Amino acid sequence: MKKDIEIGDWVNSYSKGIYRVEKIFKRFYDESSPLIPENCKIGDQQKNIVLSKRFLNSKFKKSLSYESCDESFISHLTKKELMELNKIISEKPQLVAELNEYEIPTLTTVYNSDLQIENEPDLQKVNELVEFIKNGKSFLEIKTEMERLDILHLKPKHFGNYKFQLFNFNEEYIEKRKIWRDAELTKK
Repeated sequence: MKKDIEIGDWVNSYSKGIYRVEKIFKRFYDESSPLIPENCKIGDQQKNIVLSKRFLNSKFKKSLSYESCDESFISHLTKKELMELNKIISEKPQLVAELNEYEIPTLTTVYNSDLQIENEPDLQKVNELVEFIKNGKSFLEIKTEMERLDILHLKPKHFGNYKFQLFNFNEEYIEKRKIWRDAELTKK
């Protein structure tokens, strides 16, 4: 029987090394999800994202960093790895203090889209949308606002003359919808 991954567990992650689980983020399919499997719908839970601090490299030398990945890439340490880890911690307890002090930066998810903007009124409407998003909005709320502003037609079939980006921080979801807290419009 496989034991669930919990905050504080020592684990192997996607990249080599020994990691400590710091956070576990629940994720859900929403309107911004690129692919929703046939047997799933908006609001269904996806696999969790595990955020871990790297403590040691594969040679058991100090190597502080972090990574986040799908929970399917996470596994508990073998008995041998756990024995080696415990030996290192007992010989050099200050290493754990250094790990505790290590700060993980904000995790940022970016949603990219092209827009084809040909006139000043449409540019002003998109800038209005950017301000609207800064209050924290779901993809559905953003699409509804684009409809209200009559700017959905700015999404080109292929390539646009502007790059429109949405930003989500630290896997934030409200009511099973990803929350976008910033947006940027850049001329190509």
